[in-house]
Amino acid sequence: MNTNEVAKEIGVSSKTIQRWVKQLNIPVARNELGHYDFHEDVVQLLKEVKHQMSEGVILQDIRLPIHEGTVRQLSSAVETDASAQRIEALEEQVKQLIQQQSHIHIVEERLQDLERKLTKKADEGVSYQLLQHRKEIEDLTMKFDSLSASFKQSSQVVEEKEITQPVTKKKRVLFPLFHSFR
Repeated sequence: MNTNEVAKEIGVSSKTIQRWVKQLNIPVARNELGHYDFHEDVVQLLKEVKHQMSEGVILQDIRLPIHEGTVRQLSSAVETDASAQRIEALEEQVKQLIQQQSHIHIVEERLQDLERKLTKKADEGVSYQLLQHRKEIEDLTMKFDSLSASFKQSSQVVEEKEITQPVTKKKRVLFPLFHSFR
């Protein structure tokens, strides 16, 4: 019988059956795929486990009435299946590889998240710099316009002074001096 069949017969889940076998060190043969192959004697032991647990006995305190002949029979079935141990070791390696793969996936997700955050920060920094440059340009434009207006006012004042002041004729002071040397 396989684990699911035993679980249905006893009335518990297949995970519970697997836990009982491991924690109570019940020798169970395995098939060529590494799955448990329960003999009728083992099914009776598991029924006894369920009975004791229903009476309030905790799993660590359960005592199984295993006959020496049954132990020899089950132990020999387990020992003759050396490939089951290899399969169990391979299953453990697969579990470790799956865990490593999940860790790699988590690290990749974290890296992608950090890259997104870094890109966002860079974009925010560029946006801030653009806004600062725009403000500086606006300030310079305002100063330029102010200086331009001041310059135009100054030019108009100078022109008005030139227009309002009479043009005075320059006297020729030097010309008479040169005239006498002739």
